[in-house]
Amino acid sequence: MDETDVPTQRAQARQDARFPQADVDQGRTGSDSRPPSEGTPAPVGVTGRGPAGSTRPRVEPIRSLRTFSDLRRPSGRGRQGPVSVSYVEHPDWDRSEVAYAVSRKVGNAVQRNLLRRRMRAIMAERVADVPAGAFLVRSGPEGPALDFHELKVAMSRAIDKATNTGPSGAPVTARALPGDGS
Repeated sequence: MDETDVPTQRAQARQDARFPQADVDQGRTGSDSRPPSEGTPAPVGVTGRGPAGSTRPRVEPIRSLRTFSDLRRPSGRGRQGPVSVSYVEHPDWDRSEVAYAVSRKVGNAVQRNLLRRRMRAIMAERVADVPAGAFLVRSGPEGPALDFHELKVAMSRAIDKATNTGPSGAPVTARALPGDGS
């Protein structure tokens, strides 16, 4: 049996690093002397509802049972194609509240949700033109057959009929709207 002497001291560490210096994590910068904060950081670039005194019109979902019961006796109704709109005037409000009713007859959940998102987008575009109040927007089974532009025209005309206003937001007298089949 051959025995070999094994040194009891550690060998010196090599000077050349495994990775080049540019790839080594330098850690925290010296200028930040406070410990890291706990919890979720504050969001960046997210907009809120704005200041309390904001005059920008808003569209919000209907949350009050009283508003839903008021919509049973609307002050205005309008219908154009598969879209019908019920409207209750609330001049003391600074916003419009909207509910969307899309029945199962319209189609499967994907079709209903797509139609609801389209109607929500149209209402968001029209928010500056509509008076403050509560709206119930309904769609019949033919709703998904309309493309976005056709739905926008039908919904805009139904809103104008329900609120007795024209496309510019001006009150309409007893004359018929252009393109109105009735």
